[in-house]
Amino acid sequence: MNEKERSKRLLIIGIVGCLLYVIGDFLFAATGREQTTESVGFMVRIAYLEMGTWRMVASILCGFVGTMLYYMGFHRMYGLLKLHVKEARDQKLVKLFRIAYVTGTVAWAYVHAMFMTVALIFKYVYQSYGDIKNAADIANRVFYANAAPMVIAYLLCDVLLAVIMIVMVWKRIIPLKSTGARILATLCNPMALPGIVGNLLSLLPWPINQLDHGTESFGHALVLILGLILLQEMDKAGELKNAEALE
Repeated sequence: MNEKERSKRLLIIGIVGCLLYVIGDFLFAATGREQTTESVGFMVRIAYLEMGTWRMVASILCGFVGTMLYYMGFHRMYGLLKLHVKEARDQKLVKLFRIAYVTGTVAWAYVHAMFMTVALIFKYVYQSYGDIKNAADIANRVFYANAAPMVIAYLLCDVLLAVIMIVMVWKRIIPLKSTGARILATLCNPMALPGIVGNLLSLLPWPINQLDHGTESFGHALVLILGLILLQEMDKAGELKNAEALE
């Protein structure tokens, strides 16, 4: 297998990992037409009481497996960027890209499992004692105790990654052929996609409004799709001859 095919396979594996995140998000957050979306405190929704425990367990597994695949794809994209970027000032972006995806790899399995744990604590405490207010209070306290690393992870692997990708698109480090393509590529990150597309979807009737739940994770997948475009253009330019830099 040549370097182009190996890189393509790894990027696609990463995309699959991000799609597992999307599935995990739906399992955690999607509600039926008649289900209440009322919240008690910051993190607890009444709908958790109506969800099957299997959904939360399956969501945790999606986050666990998805994180491993995520790393494989993003690490290969980092290798491509390291090989592609020649300007010293732009290499800082590549280093920041690495910080973002390494943070994502370390944090996402933990963050996703913590969301599920909070929901399960709420569900189990309510089932045992029948008091929604106290069950929600206990669950929210667990969330607040874990809030600091979750916020740090969000800032690094969502906000930082989004800023880096937008800058690389408009500095033409990601080689797109038109201004229109660059405008569309501005959405290909985990901040712009949920912020713009996700919020618009959430205003639509059920079940279309449920698509909002997967937009953050799908934004990560779109980053790797930009990686596939980068790979294609690097191959055309003969840049993959120095493939040892990808390892």
